[in-house]
Amino acid sequence: MRHIILTGHSRISEGIATAIEFVLGNKIPYFNAYMEGEELYSKKLREKISEYPPQDDIIILTDILGGSVNNDMMKFLDRPNLHLVCGMNLPLAVHLILSEEENTEQLIRQGIQAAKDGIQYCNDIQVSANMDDLGDF
Repeated sequence: MRHIILTGHSRISEGIATAIEFVLGNKIPYFNAYMEGEELYSKKLREKISEYPPQDDIIILTDILGGSVNNDMMKFLDRPNLHLVCGMNLPLAVHLILSEEENTEQLIRQGIQAAKDGIQYCNDIQVSANMDDLGDF
């Protein structure tokens, strides 16, 4: 089985979890870092991870590479089948939830690529669309 946990600074993970529930109907566990104190946050997260059997895959999404939350999650990497991914965003989380890919490492790599592909400078898209319209004359 595969589980996803969201965590990040302040309420970013709560916002993404709320959006996931709104769009997909899935409830994803999230942890708002440092809102109730570092010790409590870390303790709650550790308890959540321990709920899952060691053979289950756990994907933890964090907000910023090198940030304090991601650095704190590095201590969990000794757990079997735990995968830590930074750069959490809604397209990445949705991909991880909806994909039927069975290989978790492959799923994560595909999700990261999908998230990257979803980042676009829309002015370029608008210019391209306008050029296409001009070509119709």
